[in-house]
Amino acid sequence: MADENGSFDWREQIQKNWEDHDRIWRSIEALTNDTVNLHKSLVAQKENTDKLLVALRELIDRIPPENLR
Repeated sequence: MADENGSFDWREQIQKNWEDHDRIWRSIEALTNDTVNLHKSLVAQKENTDKLLVALRELIDRIPPENLR
């Protein structure tokens, strides 16, 4: 920032910009990891839901047709 003579310290500003740059990239990496983990979780949840539907269909298929009224 400006010193008492009014000159600007570009090195300090560049250092601050690099710190901001690094912070932003760390945030992006964290969000990417969260998204990947969420996707894995949703895939596993869908697999479990599909297995449940298959089990329910098999159970319904075992019910005699006359009992479905």
